[in-house]
Amino acid sequence: MDYISIGLLVAVLGVVVSTLSLVVNLMRSVSDLTRSVGDLRERITRVEDGIERLGEGLGRLANAINGVGEAIVDYLGSRGATYLKSDIKRLTSIATNPFTEAERKRLLELVDKDDLTLEEAEELHNLARKFYREYIEKTPDAWKVLYYAAAKHGEVLRKHGASGKQPSQPST
Repeated sequence: MDYISIGLLVAVLGVVVSTLSLVVNLMRSVSDLTRSVGDLRERITRVEDGIERLGEGLGRLANAINGVGEAIVDYLGSRGATYLKSDIKRLTSIATNPFTEAERKRLLELVDKDDLTLEEAEELHNLARKFYREYIEKTPDAWKVLYYAAAKHGEVLRKHGASGKQPSQPST
């Protein structure tokens, strides 16, 4: 064998060794990447489990808050209607666009009225919902308007029976 053939074999051998080294490094990288992806999947599973538990906890918290809200409505309905009416008047004084002046006046008329019809109670509840949606970010007491309206709506429904129909008026 001459020197050229030996040089050529050494060069080919160098290329083969370099290629094998590259393949080994690439396999290690793929193995590391596979391990990392496995770890990431495990972490994602733990996060998903945590989110699920958080959702369940938030559901229980929402139920507790609703229970407290019902207790507040019962209390305010039996003892604090005058206080709540004056607080609603104070709160509605901030009402501006998109809550119109006519809606504000109508809300106050319905709050001042003691004996509501079913339609009036539903109108009060709808106006209170609109007020709540628009002003809960501006005043944390906006819930009082909605709770008062819900209490009045429930009172009217109880008064007129489960059907929600008002008693027929005697003909004159």
